[in-house]
Amino acid sequence: MHKFTFAFLILVLFSAAFFAPQITNAAESALCDAEPHEIAQGETTVIACVGFSALTYVNVYYAEPDGTAVAFGSIKTDASGSVAFGFTNGVKDQYSFQIGTYKFVIQELGLAETILRYGTVEITLKGDGDHVAGASLYADKSVYDRSRETILLTGAGFLPGEMVTLWIQRPTLCSSYTGHYVDGKNGATFENIAIFDLVGTYAVDGIKANGAGGFITERFFGSDACEGTWRYAARGNTSGLGAWTEIVLTGASVTTNAWLVPSKTSVGAFNDSISFYAYGFGANEIINCWTTSPDGRAVPYGIQGSFDQIKIRAGGDGVIYLRTGSRIISPDDPFYNGDEVTPLMSEGSLGEWAMTCTGLASGSTAIARYTVYGGTLDP
Repeated sequence: MHKFTFAFLILVLFSAAFFAPQITNAAESALCDAEPHEIAQGETTVIACVGFSALTYVNVYYAEPDGTAVAFGSIKTDASGSVAFGFTNGVKDQYSFQIGTYKFVIQELGLAETILRYGTVEITLKGDGDHVAGASLYADKSVYDRSRETILLTGAGFLPGEMVTLWIQRPTLCSSYTGHYVDGKNGATFENIAIFDLVGTYAVDGIKANGAGGFITERFFGSDACEGTWRYAARGNTSGLGAWTEIVLTGASVTTNAWLVPSKTSVGAFNDSISFYAYGFGANEIINCWTTSPDGRAVPYGIQGSFDQIKIRAGGDGVIYLRTGSRIISPDDPFYNGDEVTPLMSEGSLGEWAMTCTGLASGSTAIARYTVYGGTLDP
């Protein structure tokens, strides 16, 4: 069974077919607006559009702050060709979605998935703000290697024995992405799974202050966390006293002594393909690979559930294939029964990515860099 974050369970209720259609020369612009344009944790905006055909379904998706495009749903217009729907930023006092500006695209599709009419609108999601004061919170240092270092947080100035809620805010460009299930016998992707990782600010723990009104807690992230600036905020549940501090996560440097050569320098974010010629590894060696997104998140290539490990040929070389975005099952999957594409999401952050592979026996490592791009309206 595939595992997703709890945000996926929320989003899937709204998910519908997500296309990468073509804009026709006759495409008309609809008028869309939102009220309000900026919403905090738990608040709702209403997006309304006019100018579509009457009593027809329009397809809605949005681009997250990092450029990842995500399906939202299909909504039927009224007799005047208008449509309206709401979007809520998480749940008050629990979590908000990723902070930043989202672009909603509302499009009426024609034959062959062409766009007949479309409208766009942008909304900005913000946190509740760190309206906390009167206490102190600090980390043992400011920069950490996310893959191996533990963060020590110290709080003081709270009421003796009160419960303190610890909140976290992720870096601005740190959102959803696609995981790849891999047929290791030939290094081909046989299934892509959309992984919705929408949460931007959230409560992570409740900590009891000691008799002096202080606490000490340890935190650890791991290599799959986004690089960048993270913010912790602590608030006393009884006193309301609080404080915040920021830390920076970085990744360990990698030394290369093998090679990965990409088949092209850039690849589309939705249902496109790129391959990497690998050489300089050991004969018949098993290699471990992962992609690194522009936000610094390391995503295993061949996540748990893949059928086999990737094996290099007798000459120490091989080819690794990658198809971007959506949920795609290919002929490499033994359960394949024809072309099956359930569109949900583009690859992930737009910008420069890296594919990294390491030989498990030789330790030889190679990195290839490539760019993931999206269209003006389509991922």
